[in-house]
Amino acid sequence: MIDARQVERLLGYRDPDGAVVSLYVDVPAQAVAVREMFVRVDNLLAEQADSSRDAPHAVRRELADARTQVHEALATHVRDWLGHGVALLAAPSLGLKEAMPVSWPVHTQVVAGSRPYVRPLLSALHHARPYYVVVVERREAWIFRVDGESIESVSKLVGDGVRDASHAGWAGYEEYNTRHRAAELARRHYRSTAATVEKLLAANGRDLVVGGHEVGIVEFVGQLPDAVRRRLVGTFVVDPHTMTAGDVRDLSARARDRCRREHERRVLAEVADREANGLAVSGIEACGQAVNRGQAAMLVVRGDAVVAGYDCETCGELTPKPVASCPHCGGPLRPVYDLVDELLARVVQQGGQVEFADEVGGAGPPDLPDEPVSAMLRGRLVRPDR
Repeated sequence: MIDARQVERLLGYRDPDGAVVSLYVDVPAQAVAVREMFVRVDNLLAEQADSSRDAPHAVRRELADARTQVHEALATHVRDWLGHGVALLAAPSLGLKEAMPVSWPVHTQVVAGSRPYVRPLLSALHHARPYYVVVVERREAWIFRVDGESIESVSKLVGDGVRDASHAGWAGYEEYNTRHRAAELARRHYRSTAATVEKLLAANGRDLVVGGHEVGIVEFVGQLPDAVRRRLVGTFVVDPHTMTAGDVRDLSARARDRCRREHERRVLAEVADREANGLAVSGIEACGQAVNRGQAAMLVVRGDAVVAGYDCETCGELTPKPVASCPHCGGPLRPVYDLVDELLARVVQQGGQVEFADEVGGAGPPDLPDEPVSAMLRGRLVRPDR
């Protein structure tokens, strides 16, 4: 599955002739529906070919080769991707030929441009980023890796045991000592499990979900290092000795989704507060100005609307306005299929953050404009005189 480092790597591919083809397909779960999917894909590829008929011959040839590559990759591996979204990217002149499943439904579409179309990938990372699940009790712990609908057992950890404390010794002192010893061994087990999880998370950007009995969850989370606790995105209650892998996947996904929606609401509330103080802006044009000047610390996308616009071939200025020349330097403009995608890509390359808040609906702050994109700024936006 896709991860953040792969997206950053894809953004390094750029063809000034615009001969990079990105095909996104939501492959049906049932094989009998695949034929209909291919009809839709063939029509979209034919539409793309028709839209590029005025391009130079060399560019048309590159686009044709790229369309062939993505179609062949889909035909070869489609049965491996049943029930998954898939991204297929190709640019023969750049040596780009990628095919990857996506852990989130994607809108079937074909986009040709100067670089891979990455907005669906970034959205999938936000909504369905792979994560680890730890189910804990006082003597045992189970670690799972969840990626979309798939779940894989990573390891089972067993702590030291103590003898049965069902009977008490003289005046109850032996029972007290046994219970005290059991509590200490449980804490040691939690600390050991936390250290194992810390090592797992240090090697990647995955989140963490914790399950088990309520008391065990509280005790275990209390042993997590601060860096690991910041990656905790949800908890759920389950009986470790009757759970199935499917239970763990479903319960952890619900816990993570609840946390994600709360996070989205907090982000939107922060955008509203910052905008009131001049430290955030909303709307394509205002966000474009912030990104053009490298002043966008975070871009927040709401919904999936595609906004067409223009990119200056000389200075790279982005604008949604259909003007004759660049309003910044007077250079020639070329059309951009989706300005939101271009803004996202540039913010990532500038070291900023991207967030999606498209599922909170009317639960967002009432003062926040209903715009497709907002930006939190590194400082107050300075608009130089033209």
